[in-house]
Amino acid sequence: MPTVDQAEHLMREGAFQRAKVILSEIISDDPEDLRAICDIGIAYTETGENNKAIKALLHYIRNDKTNPYAWEALGCARFRTGNLEEAKKHLQRSLHLMPENPSSLRNLGILHGMEGRYEEGLKLLQQSFRLSSKDYRTLYALNYAFRDAGKAEERSMILNRLIELELPEEIQRDVELSRIRMSIGWE
Repeated sequence: MPTVDQAEHLMREGAFQRAKVILSEIISDDPEDLRAICDIGIAYTETGENNKAIKALLHYIRNDKTNPYAWEALGCARFRTGNLEEAKKHLQRSLHLMPENPSSLRNLGILHGMEGRYEEGLKLLQQSFRLSSKDYRTLYALNYAFRDAGKAEERSMILNRLIELELPEEIQRDVELSRIRMSIGWE
């Protein structure tokens, strides 16, 4: 029988669809397996099934309010469904439980930037970067935070770092276009 450990290994490898199959089987056998419920909520968040993620994570959090990763995933799902106030509360709760969670810092920084609170967002993104300097998602977010803060030199340095990384195709294309737009003065 598949185990939660196997599903979590798949999730660390980015195989969220396969992990969901295993987690669904585990939950079918034991509907009260909180670890599996939390993990499937996180997997749903990662695969864009935000309403399912919210339901699973709310169920989990009713039983265990101490998991910063559950709060972070719930914040991300709320963010993607447009509920920014709840997203902010959940991400702040995640950071209260784990102050040096680079992913929560990044996501809250992005949210602050969307609210027009560019300096606060930039500080959180820089803190995330200090904790996880190889995370392309943080670098990518910093690119936009520096753009919004009007810091062209810092942005250029970030774009140069990004171009050296192996990125998903869509992000690679956007980074290349951003560098071109900056070089001709469009940004």
